[in-house]
Amino acid sequence: MHELTYSTSDEFSLDSLLFHVVGVGKVSSSFARNLARKCPLVRFGYVVSRDIDKSRSLAHELGAEPKSYNDEFVLEGVVLFGYSDSVLVDAPKIVGEKIGSDVIAVHFSGFHPSTIFPKSWNPVSIHPNCAVASYDFDFTRKVFGIEGSEKGLKIAKLLLEKLDAQYFEIRTDAKKIYHLAAVLTSNFPVAFLYLARKLYRELGIDETLIRHILHSLLGSVASNVFEKELQEALTGPVKRGDWEVVEEEGKIFCEHFPEYATIYDTTVLVLKSLLDESRKDLER
Repeated sequence: MHELTYSTSDEFSLDSLLFHVVGVGKVSSSFARNLARKCPLVRFGYVVSRDIDKSRSLAHELGAEPKSYNDEFVLEGVVLFGYSDSVLVDAPKIVGEKIGSDVIAVHFSGFHPSTIFPKSWNPVSIHPNCAVASYDFDFTRKVFGIEGSEKGLKIAKLLLEKLDAQYFEIRTDAKKIYHLAAVLTSNFPVAFLYLARKLYRELGIDETLIRHILHSLLGSVASNVFEKELQEALTGPVKRGDWEVVEEEGKIFCEHFPEYATIYDTTVLVLKSLLDESRKDLER
């Protein structure tokens, strides 16, 4: 990961560029709002969406012009695509005829590489390593994975610098591996929280308190991961070697979640592998 030290140039002065939002998604909307707040001189041209009401709402905030796909317009400058992964691959078909001769196409997918866009679009992908659950998420100090064309990368670095964010570059051919790592980190834990919530509900604990418990536990884990090596961040019976506890709780897990019975043992094996690997590293 790099702290941003990229020096801006006249060629890529933000004041000289026109920005557009195509697809009013959570990340594209948040990115545009962050940019508008931190760079008030930035100019926005069009906000394009199938839902004209969404276009109007965001366009009003950005000082842009709302458009639907049936309208006549040409996109020149920096285009922020807010499409979902399933739609993103069809972007050239959806707006290809509306793309001008001098654009930088930005998408925010963690899964798709920049190369799903034509080379002439100077594409770049800018993926936030955070769970964006609103249309106005603050990206300050958040970490982004970026890859793309030379021109696209220069713009990406400049934009992230302006947003007070951090970034690291990834290989285009490794994009899907990168995204899997992000999914394991941010999506899969929610599955275990879902099962934990079932157990807390069975105990009659209030829903608000359950959320506080889950947040407290996960928040403390996140803090430990930030401050320590993974093996040191791990707590609980596997870390302590309390195998009787591990075995007994495994039985309870299978009683409550027989359809997911193998998950418990597999997770224990993964945690043991982490500890075994760290011990081997110390012995070298």
